[in-house]
Amino acid sequence: MLTGGLGIALAAVGVGVPVTLRWARDADPGGMLVPELVAAREFTIAHRGGSADWPEMSMEAYRRSVRLGVDALEMSVARSADGVWFGLHDATLDRTSGTTGFAAAEHPWSRIRTHRIRPTGAHDTSATHQPYLPFPDLVAAYAETHTIFVDPKAASPDHYPELLALMDAAGPKATDSFVAKAYCTTTGWADAARARGYRTWGYYYGRDLADGSTPLAASQASWDLLGLDIAAPADAWSAVLAVGKPVVAHIVASPADAATARDRGARGLMISAVRELLPG
Repeated sequence: MLTGGLGIALAAVGVGVPVTLRWARDADPGGMLVPELVAAREFTIAHRGGSADWPEMSMEAYRRSVRLGVDALEMSVARSADGVWFGLHDATLDRTSGTTGFAAAEHPWSRIRTHRIRPTGAHDTSATHQPYLPFPDLVAAYAETHTIFVDPKAASPDHYPELLALMDAAGPKATDSFVAKAYCTTTGWADAARARGYRTWGYYYGRDLADGSTPLAASQASWDLLGLDIAAPADAWSAVLAVGKPVVAHIVASPADAATARDRGARGLMISAVRELLPG
């Protein structure tokens, strides 16, 4: 297993409800690795570690989600100017830490690490700002027990080999630990990950399917699992389910969303409100 310190070194050199329905397993908070997850009748994924409850993609968020029994974790990753991959959904730190025009790709990790993630979630009661989390640290903590969905977001495709190398470094069974995740048209990431043996998840929005901007037939072939938003109409859900691949509902932020997801036929929930849906 890759240690956090070694992971940072590799990255730096460029290798790098309370609910009656219980979606996670009742007795075992240990999570699911990929083979178990893709075979499961239902499973949960902590969106950004539980973005409605804690500072998103902080180690604190992931720890709390795991403690409550979530099956898998999701992280969007950005790359610093000196090659450190860390949890960040946006191209800049502005939304999460209050900076102005602070593009992650333009600054070294030594500067990025001085900033803190603010509690921005609707249900977040934490007053503690949290440090940005290097991707290898999340890997070291949870890749042996939980599937980690990895989304490179704004990162250049030129840097995909670095990120895949960090995933590979998790060990001989690294393909059991990660799912390559992205918006459905980002098939370059899916294809690069599949070439290394990783499974993939592409997420859709009903509005895109309705206007024809993201043809399902053309894009779904790159993805092993599919995703669809809770707000998508029933005909969009029928079309995605008809492909015959496991479907994950996103983003589930309430017990009502969870009920809708089950009614639609989702096998997985990408949940932001972890405390509300998995009360422990």
